Amino acid sequence: MIKTFITGLFIFALMFLLSCSIDHGLAPLEGTLNVKVIFRGEAPANTEGIYLVVAPQFPPHAINELYQSPNSLPIDQDTVTTSLALPFGSYEAVALWWYNTETKSNLADILALPLDPSSNLLPLGFHLSEQSPIVDRTLYASWNHLNRDAEIQGTITFNGPFPEQTYAVAVAAFIEVPQENIHFLTWLKSIDFGIDENPYHYKLPVRRGTTGYVAVFWLKERAALTDFKTVGFYRDPNNPEKPARLNLSSGEILKGIDIDVDWSTLEDQN
Repeated sequence: MIKTFITGLFIFALMFLLSCSIDHGLAPLEGTLNVKVIFRGEAPANTEGIYLVVAPQFPPHAINELYQSPNSLPIDQDTVTTSLALPFGSYEAVALWWYNTETKSNLADILALPLDPSSNLLPLGFHLSEQSPIVDRTLYASWNHLNRDAEIQGTITFNGPFPEQTYAVAVAAFIEVPQENIHFLTWLKSIDFGIDENPYHYKLPVRRGTTGYVAVFWLKERAALTDFKTVGFYRDPNNPEKPARLNLSSGEILKGIDIDVDWSTLEDQN
């Protein structure tokens, strides 16, 4: 299930391992991604590890599209270097993924994702080939991104049972209202994939500052990770047609951020 968003199951590696018992006289062509990570600040006390993740397509359609380093990077150093062997080809994103000891890792736990200013701030990709088998990247990782020192609480009420083919229902907080698929990751502050009852009482840890959008999303079975449907959002009490903007201080717990979900909105999105 998506809320167990943790390991990259690599289809290419699996196929290769299954064929190792037969000597075809061929070997996969591999390149090397060298990454220098510069950390800023101090790691949260509940840090389990930091992993390098590479996506051939971003956002990924499925977890098994991701390549991930087998071991955590050291978290007690300011600068770390690491390498990852990859098949020749194009890759649309490289990122750092944070794992903690208290909750399951999810989409909000991307610690570093370099963007390309020349391509409408899409992730900075790279290409490996026989002519260019080695690529170097530098990632700047601010631990403050994970310092979720405030919290949003509320109740989500659905106007009926979950639809058939429901794979996941999530509530998420964003810096601003996402306008493109990429924004659902780059503007994400916190997400909870655990919605499994009606009503559902949620708690979203967020970093202090402005949260411009709190919304509920639905994903059907066998859908891509980018196919979330918005089924409700927290509305501005003074202008219910628009999302409310929330401002939280460090240590603040903002309660009463309740959301009503009308499943008929799915019909308008099909």
